[in-house]
Amino acid sequence: MSKIITEFSDPKISYTGRVDMSDGATMCWPGAEARFKFRGTEVTVYGENDNFGWPTVLGATVDGREEKMSAGSGEVVWKISGLEDKEHEVSVYKRMEGHYFTLRKIETDGELLDPPKKPSKRIEVYGDSVSAGSVVDAVEYVGKPDPEENSGQWDNSLHAYPQLIAKLLPAEVYDTSQGGIAIFDRTGYFEMPDTRGVESCFDKVRYSSYRPQKIWDFRFKPHVIIMAVGQNDAYPDPDCIKNPEGYEKWVNKYIEIINAIRSHSPKAAVVLALTVLQHDPIWDDALEDISKRLGGPEGRAYHFMYTRCGKATPGHPRVPEQEEMAREMTAFLKSLPENIWED
Repeated sequence: MSKIITEFSDPKISYTGRVDMSDGATMCWPGAEARFKFRGTEVTVYGENDNFGWPTVLGATVDGREEKMSAGSGEVVWKISGLEDKEHEVSVYKRMEGHYFTLRKIETDGELLDPPKKPSKRIEVYGDSVSAGSVVDAVEYVGKPDPEENSGQWDNSLHAYPQLIAKLLPAEVYDTSQGGIAIFDRTGYFEMPDTRGVESCFDKVRYSSYRPQKIWDFRFKPHVIIMAVGQNDAYPDPDCIKNPEGYEKWVNKYIEIINAIRSHSPKAAVVLALTVLQHDPIWDDALEDISKRLGGPEGRAYHFMYTRCGKATPGHPRVPEQEEMAREMTAFLKSLPENIWED
């Protein structure tokens, strides 16, 4: 059977998440994906991987079944074969952080079909490692600290609550999250020792300082913005918001970033939330204050707390805990006024 080559820019490939389309389809943030449908028995993905962190594991789903492949820096040729000769739905997604993956083309032994229709509801999540799915697949460690031998092998954005919400609500979800990130540069853990925060990354598609950066055009217009940042902001100073000056500095910068994001989607509601990972309740109190300063529900600003917010686990939430968060957040989102989801 003859092979069919489809270039990355073909409209039958549907993208979700911040993807730089200037030279191939470069997936930068966790959870970014290319999705397509075809009729046949095999598919080969061609691209390049630029690895600047831990060893990279690429992710895919075929008819909902997960596939993965280890990849270093350089050319990627990933063949998935032995499929039943019928219609298939495939997603190639950015499973973890610490690399950029560029899709160049796909090769199939059957024609590409029209891509799956996207949900009408749209959400963007700004978060840290929990939202990105760090260490989520280490299910033997539910309720426990992270395994010492962790080098990214358990990271999987597909099992993080943003992607679970995408299925439950359903919604198109852009996951703009990065492990270790805090609001301010020189705080948190992202790109230590010269750490960078949300203030330097939220408006980027290519955001790592290890590579040339590129501004995002905010083409995606979310109905709801979930802000899930604050877990890492106590490093290196655990008392940084326990004095009035530090508190106002943090709160004001948080509001400044929200307003900058909202300037591109003025009608978007904002949901402020931390996670079930253990943390000082002072950060939840600060988010409550921010929601009020943004006008509360009348200003489409909400503070949501999970049932076990800050209490469930000393390590990253694993699959069951991420599912718990997804169920609770989805129920909350369904309770919001219906007109929030109107364009």
